[in-house]
This record gives sequence, C-alpha cells and structure tokens, in this order.
Amino acid sequence: MADELEQSPKNWTESQVSTWLRSIGVKEQYIKKLCEEEVDGQILLTLNEDFLKTNICMKSGPAHLIIQKRDELINSKQRSQEKKKPTGGKKTELEQKSQETVQCIPATSEGPPAQTLERDQDVPKDRQTAQERCVLTSKEDCRPRPFDQEGIDFIYVKHRVLQPESGAFNLTSPCHEFKSLSVAAALDRTRLQAKFAKEVLKFATGCMNIRSNGTIHFGVMDSKEDTGYVHGEIVGIPIQEKDIYVDALDYIERSFSSDKEHVRQCVRPPRFIEVMDRESSEKRYVVEVDIVPSVGIVKNKVYAVRLPNFKESSNKVEFEKETILRRVGSKTEPVIDKDLSDFYQRVKDRDAQREEAEKSQFLSAPDFCQDLGRKLTMLMTSGKKFMEKEKWFIFVTNKFNPDDLCNIDWLLNMNIFCVFDFDPDSKISGLCSKYLQHHAANMHSLQSYRISGDMSIKEFTTHLHLFDQTSWIFCNGRTDFKGNETPCDEMTWIKTKMTFLRESVSLICKQILPKGTFQVIFLLTSPVEKPLLHTFNEFFTDMEGHEDIICICELQENFPKWQSFAEGSCGTETVNNSSIVGMKMSHINSTLQQIQPVKACASKHLPVFVKGICLLETHIEEQMYSLEILMVDHCDETSEDFINEEKENIEQQFYRGGRVNWLNFWLAEHKYLGDVIERDAFRDVSKLLNDALKCNTDETPVNSINIYHHPGSGGSTVARHVLWNNRKDLRCAVVKPSYSAAVVAQHAVELRECEEKDSQRCLPVLLLIEDSDKEYLDDLRNELEVAIHTKRIQYGSPCFILLSCRRSYDPEKRCKESPLQNV
Repeated sequence: MADELEQSPKNWTESQVSTWLRSIGVKEQYIKKLCEEEVDGQILLTLNEDFLKTNICMKSGPAHLIIQKRDELINSKQRSQEKKKPTGGKKTELEQKSQETVQCIPATSEGPPAQTLERDQDVPKDRQTAQERCVLTSKEDCRPRPFDQEGIDFIYVKHRVLQPESGAFNLTSPCHEFKSLSVAAALDRTRLQAKFAKEVLKFATGCMNIRSNGTIHFGVMDSKEDTGYVHGEIVGIPIQEKDIYVDALDYIERSFSSDKEHVRQCVRPPRFIEVMDRESSEKRYVVEVDIVPSVGIVKNKVYAVRLPNFKESSNKVEFEKETILRRVGSKTEPVIDKDLSDFYQRVKDRDAQREEAEKSQFLSAPDFCQDLGRKLTMLMTSGKKFMEKEKWFIFVTNKFNPDDLCNIDWLLNMNIFCVFDFDPDSKISGLCSKYLQHHAANMHSLQSYRISGDMSIKEFTTHLHLFDQTSWIFCNGRTDFKGNETPCDEMTWIKTKMTFLRESVSLICKQILPKGTFQVIFLLTSPVEKPLLHTFNEFFTDMEGHEDIICICELQENFPKWQSFAEGSCGTETVNNSSIVGMKMSHINSTLQQIQPVKACASKHLPVFVKGICLLETHIEEQMYSLEILMVDHCDETSEDFINEEKENIEQQFYRGGRVNWLNFWLAEHKYLGDVIERDAFRDVSKLLNDALKCNTDETPVNSINIYHHPGSGGSTVARHVLWNNRKDLRCAVVKPSYSAAVVAQHAVELRECEEKDSQRCLPVLLLIEDSDKEYLDDLRNELEVAIHTKRIQYGSPCFILLSCRRSYDPEKRCKESPLQNV
C-alpha cells in the first residue's frame, strides 16, 4: 500500500483515497459514501469537517480524524521533499520563493502552515500551491461593496483581502461573515440551494435577533475552514445560473413558522459582484446577501428558524429543529436554554439601541463639499498657475454621451500624445469624431504598437508619426472599420487583446516617453468595464506608481468600481487625492480653459496672394507636420492671464540665453515688453530677402540665403526675427528636424497652395532650416524644383526661399565664399 500511495495525494484516484481511508481506520460505510461522491485526491485536499458532517452525514469523531490525518500526511510529504533538496551551493529561484512563502501562510487551529502546501484552489488550473499563490500575489487589502446600496457598480480583485469577520458594534455598520462555498458551488441545484439557504438564514436570523445590519459573503475564504488562504481572501465562485441563488431564498417560507414576511423584508436579494483575476479570463463572482433588520419591522420580535439541510441518507432536504440564533462576536450561535429568558427580557433594550442607531444614521452631518475646481487645477498643473505647454498627455476613455461632447474645448488645446479609446463607435459618433473636426489624428489599433525586432524606437516613432499628430488607439475594435477589428465582450477582450495592450503601454512608458514628461488621464464618462481596469494596472506598473495618473469621473455611480480596483494598488488616500468625481463636464471644460496658456478653438490665418488673409484649419495645419507654420495672427490666441503672469519670466529666460520663441516677438510688438533688438545681421538678411523677392529671374524658383554664426551669438534669433517680420506678406515656416527632404518639400508645396485657387498665383514660402548640412539643403532644393516643374508653375519670382541658419567657428570666411547669399 505504501508504494501505491507514494505519489502526491493531489494525484490520488478515488480508489487510492479509499485505500488510505481504510488504513487510518475509517468505517466502511463512510468510505463507500465518499467514493459515491467521487472524492479523489484533489477533492480530499479541499474537504473540511463541516462538509463531512453535513453532506456525508459523518459523526464528529471520524470527520475530525480524516481532517487531522490528511493534514499530517501533507506535512510529512512536505518534510520529505525538503530533505531531498540539495543543501550545498546556491539555491534556485524557485527554492528561494518556496522558503519565503512558507512564512506568509498563517497558522490556524486546524493545523500547521505546512498542511497547505499541496492544497489546491477551486478549479484545477487555478489550484496553485499556497507557496505559489503567495509569491504571485501581494494579498492587498480591499474594502467591501457599499452596504445595501442600489445601482453601485463594484468589483473585487482575486486574492485581495477583506477585513476579518466582525461582530456588531453599532448595529448600523454591518457585521460580516465569510463562506468559501468552494465545494458546494459544484453541487447540483437542490444541494447547492439547501447549503446556500442554510448559511444565509442562519446568519440572517442571528443578525435580526440582535438588530444588527450584516453581510454574508460567499466566495471569500474563512481561514478556519479554508486552510492555505488568508482569512478574508477573495477567490469567488463560478456561477452558471444566478437564479439558483436567488430562488434559494424561497426556503424562508418553509424555515420560519411565523413572521415570514418580516424575514423577506430584512433579507435583501443576493448581489453578484464580479471577481477580476489578472491571471485568468474565467468569470467568477462573490455572492453577497445584506441583512437590514429595521426597527419598524423587527420590534418586539424574536426569530426562530428551522435550517434546511440536505440529507444524503434520505436524498432530500430536511429541516433541523427550530432554533433561536444570535450573533456573538464574529460567530452565529444558538441561544442556549438557560439564556433564553434573559434573551427575551432584553428585546426592548435591543430595539431601543437599534432605534437610536437608525436616528443617528439619518442625523449625521452632510458630506463635506470638496473644492473640486482647485483640486482639478492642482492635478493638471502640478501646483503651477498654468498647464505646461511641453507636457504630453495620454487619455484613456470610454463612451461619451452627446452632452459631454459639447464640452471638450479643453481637450482640443492639450498636447495629446495618444488616446486609448474603448468606444468602438468613437469615430462615428464619439470623442474621436468630434476631435477630428478640429485636429488631425492617426487611427491605430493596439496591434499597431508591436515593434519588430529590427526596428529602432526612432524609426518606429517616425513610422507611426507619434510626435507629429495625436495617435488614436481603438482598444476594442471599430464599428466603422471593415477589417477584423470587431468589438468583443470583456472576457474575450482579456483573452485576445490583453497582451497587445500590455505591450503598447510598456512601449510608450518605458521606451518612447521619458518618465515625468507625460501625464495619464482616465476620463470615465460611462460605466467602467474590466479592460479599463487592466489598462490602469498596466500604466501603474510601467510608470512605477500613481504620481502622474489622475482619474476624472463625472458620475458618482461610475466611480466605486474604479475605486475598489485602484485602491488595492495605491491605497485609499492616493486614489481619493488623484480623482475628480462628480464634476460636470461643462464645469471641467470652463475650469481647465482658465489654466491653459492658449484660448480654445482660436482661429489661425495665413496671408494670400491677393493681399487678404485666409483661415487655416488646425487639422490641415497638422497634416503639414514637418513644418512649424507661422501665422498672421500668431500668438494672438495666448491667454491674457498667461501673458500677465508669465511675461517677465519669458523675457528673463530669453535674456539669460534661452532660445527665442514667437511670444518674445509678440510681447514686444504689443508693447508688453521692450523691443527685440534689431541686429546688423537682421538688416542684412532682410535686404537680401527683399532683393530676392524683387528679382525677376528665370534662373531658379528656389532661392537661398545663408546665416553663419558663432554658437550662442544669436543667429537663430536673427533668423526667426526675419520670419516674424515677414509673416503677413509671405507664407513662413520653420522646418522641424529629422524629416526627409521629400516630406518637407511636399508639405512646403501644400503650404504654398493652401486656400489658393491658382497654383500659378501664390505667395512665396520662406522656410527656415536650422543646422542642416549642405547635402540636405541641396536635396530639399532639388525636391522643390521637381515639384514646381511637375506642376508646370511659371515663375518670375522665387516660389521658395530657403533661409539656412548654421553654426560656424569661422562665419567671416563663409560670408566671403558667397557674399550675395551669405550673412
């Protein structure tokens, strides 16, 4: 027999379990029943005394013997395995984990920690050893679902831990009881309903008799029964038919001889809270029943219950004798005969206490109203007066309602790197469609962010134009797309798209955007689904914390699900401090526009050939992404508050050697600051430019002017000053670095012809190219000339003027080489 049972008990067959039971002296009648119930090794490891006594109808003695001998067996197996491990040399990673993990399993009255080392969880693929489970999860604490509230969207996370079971302390704060239901959940309908009803009605009667609110949780581990788990650990149970649990409460009518209606009023219907598992797509729930013994219902009453119990011997549900139960600490116990008289005498005292507790509950002070406007401002600016122009923003959002889409001007002004959008209709009727009316954006799927092994990060960002235009990432398909990007339900998404999401978030946070240069905003405008929670988890992990993540949630009822998930990672205080909840989108819109340096939806204009101006739509401008285009009314959109607050800082930064920006010229032009000094080189370049424009030559449609300057001597300021002074008469732009000559030429031609009817009659384009070599300038000239010849443009004056500004340690020598072009 020793040879037969040498393998791990987890792998025993039903026959081997029977053999082992005989070896420890269990009666044959019990062995036969366990065999009929198909108890193999895996199930043996999950048994507890309550199951043996209730379902197998076993006496307490043999039930205790089986559990004790099983635990000793597991203990001895573990010790023998440890003896076989090599003692010398370096420990393997797995051995180190195993040694560390033993300490995280709490000892219980049922046996030592080692007894859990081979115990499995409820489903084979889910049945890791207690060691493995401790290594994989951190056993984070979590809050229970808000008590007795309708319409609350809530979620639990597997392996998080609820506070220990509690007794009644102020009657309106619920006491709690946990039941794993791991074995019973797999039983047939009749047995499962009897077990569920028995536990609910036992707990409910105890609560009602002492007048305390309470919640009984199924799918939450009680370490006294479920050795190997932390007390209060959330595991959940698989549920195929919710009505089994709902209908189980029909036992109320048969379990109570009187006051059945009272019990119905006090026992709330079961609630099914989904359990999110980061490692599995299997759907599990915690089933919770709230007990609310309002004094108006239970006053002057004592409740006795006949608990249902499925008897295997008779193969039917029988009812135990009528019992009066009460909550004592964290347990529900019968009131023994000698205490009955006192218990009845104290009914009025308990009623009075309940009545007082209910009054106190309704008379509590109203919730303190947070200053959400200030909180939002501080989160978006990191405590500064205005939002940073250079900071990138990443948005994660779900479905917008039409009213909210009318209040997104604040979004249109932000430096958005990408949007993770979970609304499949977004491009048709959602946020994306509204955004595209004002800005250009590149449409992507999660798969777009898979980088091939031979591609560098720079090549990848260039290929997807990540820094040129906002990337719109459809995380759950697109209904407007004819490809295979169809939307899917939560569980299918986790199976098919979770890996792509993880890769894309990791790529952005760890390789593309440096830490501290971006902020992630979860904009929750509709009920939260699990893919969004997974997205938060990925950002939290890859950003190494919550510092640059904020949540904006307009509707209070959409927040608890998000909150319950995020608190496990960040803690309650952090989640509260970084969340804006209950602020209307219209209020958010107005508040954030006040702290943006630029006014929302400002118009931009270019000069035209017939000496007027034309409107340049922002989305058209963004399609010419290789150019920084200078407008006729450039900087007019700057907020007056921003100017008054920042003008001195802007001037000081420039005169301390900082690079000039267009606002320096605008402030000087509008007399907010002193004039930008016109250097001799500025006048020289301006003269060469005027000569080039007046020159009626057929030699070339592309002219060049070169500025050579010592590093730090102000050559870039001179070049930009020339563009600023000519922005109302010419189409002016700065060429952004790293774009090919072909792309720049294409965009320069588009700029020249933008809003013009006749390509023969257009204003010249003045392009500033900084610190490029001669080869690049030659390539750009050639590309522009080819484009002009292709379009058969007749030119009498230049179509393009290339203003090249380059550092040089011998600028005087450069000027002598070509005195008519170089400054």
